[in-house]
Amino acid sequence: MFKQQIIRYAFQTLQRRWQKVLGLLLVYTCLVGFYASILFVTSSLRHETQAVLQNIPEIWIQKIQGGRLSPMPDTFGDSLRYIRGVKEVLPRIWGYYFDSPTGAVMTLISTEVLPKGLKWLQSDGQPLDTASIWVGQGFLKLRQLALGDFITLVDGQNRAANFQIKGVFEAEADLLTADLLLVHPSQGRRLLGLLPNEATDFALNIHNPQEADNIARKIDKKFAGLRIVSAAQLRATYQALFSWRGALWLYGSVLALLAFLILVWERASGIDADEKKELALLRAVGWQVTDVLWMKLWQGLMVAFTATLQGVLLAYCFSFIWQAPFLRYFFAGWSVLYPHYQLQPVWELSDLMLVVTVSLIPYLSATLYPAWRGAIIPPAEAMQKS
Repeated sequence: MFKQQIIRYAFQTLQRRWQKVLGLLLVYTCLVGFYASILFVTSSLRHETQAVLQNIPEIWIQKIQGGRLSPMPDTFGDSLRYIRGVKEVLPRIWGYYFDSPTGAVMTLISTEVLPKGLKWLQSDGQPLDTASIWVGQGFLKLRQLALGDFITLVDGQNRAANFQIKGVFEAEADLLTADLLLVHPSQGRRLLGLLPNEATDFALNIHNPQEADNIARKIDKKFAGLRIVSAAQLRATYQALFSWRGALWLYGSVLALLAFLILVWERASGIDADEKKELALLRAVGWQVTDVLWMKLWQGLMVAFTATLQGVLLAYCFSFIWQAPFLRYFFAGWSVLYPHYQLQPVWELSDLMLVVTVSLIPYLSATLYPAWRGAIIPPAEAMQKS
């Protein structure tokens, strides 16, 4: 048999059964689209996180007492400056502030200069002083405030501190600044309950970032009761977090896809009487078993490729145009204040290959095996049974 004739007959057979094929494509496309959207969202969030974590220090040092973060004296930084390979030691004042009017937990940072990697959305051009505050867009929307408005924050002893909003942040990823409050160091220590000579932790910049792990081990051996975190460890943690959450959905979608392939019509359990009769007639007019298998292979490829292509397009629209309406919250977690972030299109060859492999191979196997079983039956016997 000529290949063109086999392909034409395979297509005509699908046309005759268009209702069954249409229903098959609808379910198949939705399953492939859901599976692909999980891969796309996970890859996009991983790339988004890498962009956010580009400007963090190579190492930061924290003191742990009773399993909790404890303030550190500023003088401890002098002990770190003399370690070989350390370029700069920066005391950091930061913590979490519970905003009682909204019920949200904000990230409070104290500094006199703008942290690396952050940009202005709006600013009045004035330097940061004890009466001013810079905030993220999420906080403004939650409090329904604007640039130039006044707000009041309360410290742990119920003492009020008044601030004027002098700047609003933007960033390459809004994940970084949506819940951010930036105040002067003296006000930050007051709100966080720190003494004038205390810091939350210390950030270290390294001459050679490749030596960060070695320097971290030196510090760990020299000082007790410290938690040493490297930028590489933090990136790996976020990678594992998104991979773990994505895996939960992937396993569920794979099981649904395989269940569909097993239960779809008669594909996995055999072929119906009409199809057996058709195969017997084809064998009777001179088709070989290989011709029948080629015909079924082309039918399977037409259905599987169409469903895969439509599923990938559906996943793209769901993930990057509609911004994964319900799936993104599973990855972001629960919060009163959600950061607004755009899922950027990320195409990874490994994701596309995985989608094609999972959607094509099982379906083709479920198509060819019953066809082979029907084709090897002698035509006369098949006609009698049908």
